[in-house]
Amino acid sequence: MGPGLRRFILIFIPYLWLLLFFLAPFLIVLKISLSDTVIAQPPYSPVLDLSRGIAGLREFFSGLDFESFVWLTEDSLYTNAFLSSLKIASISTILALLVAFPLAYGMARSSERWRSIFVMLVILPFWTSFL
Repeated sequence: MGPGLRRFILIFIPYLWLLLFFLAPFLIVLKISLSDTVIAQPPYSPVLDLSRGIAGLREFFSGLDFESFVWLTEDSLYTNAFLSSLKIASISTILALLVAFPLAYGMARSSERWRSIFVMLVILPFWTSFL
């Protein structure tokens, strides 16, 4: 195995991981959001029928329904909730950066002896989920 192939495999594996565990569920949710709601189990009509081949694909693209998204933008409850979420996310990001940058700078400028202790103090709260 040459170094080029080895490098390709090392780069390809994380992208494959992202494709499987991020993009696939995202596409499934997008497919469900574009389907018509029905009173059944599951509560949506199947959008894409691959058993019919090209005819099924043509019907899929002609039947895409963005009515749910239009309804979400017209209702002020969802718009206000979305804007409120963006505001809270922005404030928490700014506060985290205001705390994290000076902390990281102080850790980087500390002596070797104290640096490992500071890193341990930063990592320690994340270990509580394993207990």
